[in-house]
Amino acid sequence: MDAAVRRPRASREARNAEVRTRLLDAAERLFARHGIEAVSFNQIARAADQRNSTVIQYHFGNKTALLEAIAQRRMREVNAHRLRLLAGVNGRDRHADLERVAQAMVLPFAEHLTHEGGSFFVRFAAQMYADPNVDFFRLIAGAHDEGMREAGRVAAEILSDLPPDVVRHRLAIVTTLIFSTMGDREKLREAGRHVGVARLHTGNFVADLVSMIVGALDAPYRRRADPPAGVAAP
Repeated sequence: MDAAVRRPRASREARNAEVRTRLLDAAERLFARHGIEAVSFNQIARAADQRNSTVIQYHFGNKTALLEAIAQRRMREVNAHRLRLLAGVNGRDRHADLERVAQAMVLPFAEHLTHEGGSFFVRFAAQMYADPNVDFFRLIAGAHDEGMREAGRVAAEILSDLPPDVVRHRLAIVTTLIFSTMGDREKLREAGRHVGVARLHTGNFVADLVSMIVGALDAPYRRRADPPAGVAAP
């Protein structure tokens, strides 16, 4: 191919890649701050300095594909970091192994805390997780969810003395805790309010969250023969 033909094509591809990145950054930021349903393509296009919202359809097609692109862009490194941490589980010390699982669930996300030099991904993920119309885990299924599935498998192996449903229930609870706590902390920090879950320095916040998750996963389990008054039986 003639060099004169290659140069315009390379330049066009570079511009397309730059526009795509700007759209992803703008969408991640707006979704993080305002929620998934509250943000329009027009708002994203303007925030990315694009004149027409059709540029989003050109690059992504629809909102679901845009959400998937944002999630997968960040989850690649989150997944790799999680797998590296889980490789440290050796089966010799239950508490140490559970701490490794908790770290694998928390630390890769903590790297994205905005006010510590990260991205808006934590708040974006929290918004997705809380939205009943969006399935965050389905968006990354088969792509960058190996670390998440491995964390569940390792936790179930460590907690093999508990019923499997209880282990899954506890993992769901701590997952919700991670998303909601980090998301709320980001909101408070952006508003300049160092209160509540934004009170502690980042290092202490992350370390305490890990300790709480270890305690939640390894808490004593007492099965009740009958549900408490006012609670329907499953």
